[in-house]
Amino acid sequence: MDFSSIISEIKAAKCVGFRYQRAGHSRYRDRVTVYRDGRLLFERFCYGEAAGLVFSLWADGADENGAPRWDFSKCRVSSAPDDTPRQLTGAGAGGLVFDGKPVCWECVGHLRADKANGYGGLVNAVKRLLRGGAH
Repeated sequence: MDFSSIISEIKAAKCVGFRYQRAGHSRYRDRVTVYRDGRLLFERFCYGEAAGLVFSLWADGADENGAPRWDFSKCRVSSAPDDTPRQLTGAGAGGLVFDGKPVCWECVGHLRADKANGYGGLVNAVKRLLRGGAH
């Protein structure tokens, strides 16, 4: 399974991306954001007194089998390759399934903009113009 149907839904909703969060994890809050240009962002947050971002990874996209091409070169967390989703194995009804696991990643946000990650209103308008308005 690939991300093309999700990207089509993002474009149809006139959003820059959809954000998904893994349900049922007690130690961390993991999020994956799928952007309209095919890029993916994985973020892991910890809970508790020292709550905050543990690490984040970008993928410039995924292969035809739904395996994200994560860029581990900028990540200082040694367990990151083991902790990130390796392959999209299901999608639908507002959620994603990675690696064939029964844990659903629920859609928690339709993003109109994401300025913190380079998807602001003006940037998105320019990208659409450069790509002929189709994206």
